[in-house]
Amino acid sequence: MKDTLIFDVRNIKDWDFNEYEVEIPPSRIQLEIDDVEFIDQVCGSVHLLRHGDNDVYVKADVSTEIEMQCGKCLEMFTNNIAATFEVQFTPDSNPEEEHSEEIDEGERYYDGETFDISEDTRRALVIQIPVWPLCSQMCEGLCQNCGTNLNDEICSCEGTEDAEGNVSDVSSPFADLSQMIETAKLENQNKSSNSKERFSKNGSS
Repeated sequence: MKDTLIFDVRNIKDWDFNEYEVEIPPSRIQLEIDDVEFIDQVCGSVHLLRHGDNDVYVKADVSTEIEMQCGKCLEMFTNNIAATFEVQFTPDSNPEEEHSEEIDEGERYYDGETFDISEDTRRALVIQIPVWPLCSQMCEGLCQNCGTNLNDEICSCEGTEDAEGNVSDVSSPFADLSQMIETAKLENQNKSSNSKERFSKNGSS
């Protein structure tokens, strides 16, 4: 079991997959994210293949456990995150040259006899952290009126919400418009009835 993500090329066999089990403290690879606590070791397996002119192909499967706050009910909950990534390390013929733009393209450079996949591991895990964390897909969240956690108990504000909905319907401008239309209809009916009555009287005379 390795407790580091730094590997020595000299210990990797040519054209043969070398597998390592790893277990790393989150702080060692700078896994420090706001509102997220890493509560377990970063564990996984790393496969290495040396080929060509000391090029090294890397495939890693890593996972850890985190604690965060639910975006709906605001309760803390734990979640397991896992990631898989593949990168290629190549000996750096120009160590003084900047290669930072290559980090997103799966190509890395190393100087000397060792290379480090700590940054790749950190990035792969951070991407798996949910942007809108939910303790459960069935989370009911909090009551908007009293703040009760609806996952734990039935909120007494349900009847109030219905009453408020009825009040809002009555006080809406569309309700006034509907009432105006009904009034106009009644007025037209009354006018029509009065006209018929006058015509009937005039005709009978």
